[in-house]
Amino acid sequence: MTAAVGHKVIIWGQTLRPRTLPAAVGPVLLGQALVVSGDFAWFTALLCLLCALTLQLAVNLANDLFDGLSGVDQPDRLGPTRALQAGWLSASELRAGLAVTLGLAVASGLWLVLFGHWLLWGLGGLALFGVLGYSGGRRPYANRGLGEAAVWLFFGPVAVLGGLLAQQSPITREAAAAGILVGMPVAAILVVNNLRDRHTDARAGKITLAVRLGPGATRRLFAMLTVGPLAATLPLGLPSWAWGAWGATGLAALGLVREIRYRDGTALNGLLGMTALYALAMALWLGLRLVVAGG
Repeated sequence: MTAAVGHKVIIWGQTLRPRTLPAAVGPVLLGQALVVSGDFAWFTALLCLLCALTLQLAVNLANDLFDGLSGVDQPDRLGPTRALQAGWLSASELRAGLAVTLGLAVASGLWLVLFGHWLLWGLGGLALFGVLGYSGGRRPYANRGLGEAAVWLFFGPVAVLGGLLAQQSPITREAAAAGILVGMPVAAILVVNNLRDRHTDARAGKITLAVRLGPGATRRLFAMLTVGPLAATLPLGLPSWAWGAWGATGLAALGLVREIRYRDGTALNGLLGMTALYALAMALWLGLRLVVAGG
């Protein structure tokens, strides 16, 4: 591999933002853990995971592309350097990458739709709109303070219940509740991102929720999205070791809340990955709790 090729691979690796992938993995694992044992198929579960991961990568590329073209990304950006804004990749290269990731997502999603529940047609179309409408088009919904709500929807109810529909497994009230809760810490990742970028976003006309609420209310929203799901899932009636798992997850949540109180600007970059890992831990806790309670 030549130095030029190696450099390009590194650039693509940074642009795809693999640190965001735990946010996509957790809800899928939770959904598959709730499948009735007689309905579970490993191939379907792997396709659900592939679809979720490629959709997440497509969102990352679309965000880099559309924010770069619209002028939202400027040289004084506080977050990790964007490939288009820095000149590392061209718009045509990002469009090609977006086409590949979306193609993989559509291919895996189409298989799930054909052999799963018919409602997946609607969820699949909604997911494509979510990828392309987040920062693209004339009126991106991320610019209207709707980004966190969309992230909660797609990484919560859609991911969990979509996995059950793909497996042709019944949807229970517990699964619906789990879908609602698991999306909350994933939405908290975007809260951190938008808190960091609130000044440059406001200047560019990108009116995110952090711009609307201000830093104090945004930090309180983060606390609600991270601690809230734990408060709703006290392991009452479960073995003592379940309290230990709940307590460890709770300590992680309180640590994140403490960190966001004292961080701002570029100091928030490290909190993004920490929150993504917490979202994965929260998904594992929810799955563990429901499986143990059901057993």
